[in-house]
Amino acid sequence: MLTYATETDLTASPWGIDPVPANVAALLRSASLLVRRKTRTAVYATDADGYPSDTGLRQAFTDATCAQAASWAAAGIDPTGGTAGAKQTAVTSKGIGSASLSYAGGAAAADARARALDTLCPDAATVLVTAGVLHGEPLHNW
Repeated sequence: MLTYATETDLTASPWGIDPVPANVAALLRSASLLVRRKTRTAVYATDADGYPSDTGLRQAFTDATCAQAASWAAAGIDPTGGTAGAKQTAVTSKGIGSASLSYAGGAAAADARARALDTLCPDAATVLVTAGVLHGEPLHNW
C-alpha cells in the first residue's frame, strides 16, 4: 500500500504536529488512502512503486496527506474507527436532580465528523486542485 507521507513529514513545517498523535501511522495510512481514492481518475506518470514520478506532484501528494492527517488529528478523529472514530461530542450542560445532560451540536456535529472521514479537508483539496490532479471534487466545510 502506498503511503504518501511519513511521521517526519507531518512533524516538519508547515504542519508541525507536536505532540505526535499515538495513532500517527494510522492517520497517515488513512489519509494516503483518501488522497489516492480522490485522485483515482487523475492521469500522471508513476515510478515502479506507483508513486508520482514528478517530484513536484509527489510533494503535492505528501502535502495533501499531511494536511488531511493534521486536520483529523486536530479534530480528534480516528479514521480507523470508522464512524465510531468520528463521533465525539462535548457536554455543554449537566444536571443532577433530574439527570439532564446536553451535548454541543449533537447530531449535526456527529454528521460533520462522519463526513470528515470521506471528504478531503479544504487544505488537502486545494493542494491537489492546484497540482491538477483533483477535478470536480466538491469542497465541504467541516
